[in-house]
Amino acid sequence: MLRYEIKLKNGELRKGFKAFSAVWKSELDVPADSLSLNCAYDDEIFNQGDRLSAYDGETLIFEGQLDELSRIRGGSGTALTLSARSAAAVLLDNEAEPLSYRNPTAVLMYRKYLQPFGLDDVQLDETPIIGYMRIDKGMTCWQALELFCRTRYGAKLTVSGAGRVYLRGYKNSKTVRFGSDGIKYYSIKENNSRYKLISEVRLKVKSTSGYLSKMINSNPGCGHIKRARYVNTAAENNSLTTADNIIRRSNLEGHKITLTIRGCVTDILGADAVLDDRDFGRIDGLTVRKITYSLSDRGELTTVVLNDREET
Repeated sequence: MLRYEIKLKNGELRKGFKAFSAVWKSELDVPADSLSLNCAYDDEIFNQGDRLSAYDGETLIFEGQLDELSRIRGGSGTALTLSARSAAAVLLDNEAEPLSYRNPTAVLMYRKYLQPFGLDDVQLDETPIIGYMRIDKGMTCWQALELFCRTRYGAKLTVSGAGRVYLRGYKNSKTVRFGSDGIKYYSIKENNSRYKLISEVRLKVKSTSGYLSKMINSNPGCGHIKRARYVNTAAENNSLTTADNIIRRSNLEGHKITLTIRGCVTDILGADAVLDDRDFGRIDGLTVRKITYSLSDRGELTTVVLNDREET
């Protein structure tokens, strides 16, 4: 069972309070985790609450500033509802200063976008990107860092629920088994949503020509499916990456397996997964893409969403 701590604005730490209900969500394609819980009403927490943390045993899995505090009085008394997002939220909520960097380094990016927000758990180097990197008006601090990570490391920026920053991307090295000789579940649902698959993306590579090129989705599930999109890669805000992301997203949404587990499972996001089910058979090549933990009067439940593993 998760345990929770609240830090007040004066620095006081409240430990050991009981949550009546809670929901924690962590997803590979969502930068910030979220946590909401209901507990007994406390006037000081309502007026002075600042940060919310969650632990699985002694391991910190979530820490973030409170986004919303609500007090509700009903027939059974007064309760307090707290909602927070993890450390990545501050990068999403702050706009980056529009400017151009010449030969930017990870150390520079840290000083500009991480250090001011107290995000210090990060590995840095001083090898620069050669040339200019432009931060346009309207880009968030997250987008600015993400641009640097793609350009310098060819990697996806990741910030863990506990606040650790991975500029070179994060890969969970575990392989998780579900079913026989693995994590047991009491319900399973598999969706093949063929209507979500995009079979091809038509590309316009020159402003003076039409959509003469195309990117084909190699997913075997696209057999007999004709569903196209169009991307103008000659436009300033589009590229081949835009087209690739359209296909990638369609493949993720096109096939998923949802498992419901009794108890609390928190450390498997991004892990490779194998499913061995008595009816569905053995399915390899999966990734844990989303985890939702909930506590209610029914007890603890963890919902895990598996998608096909992406090729790297």
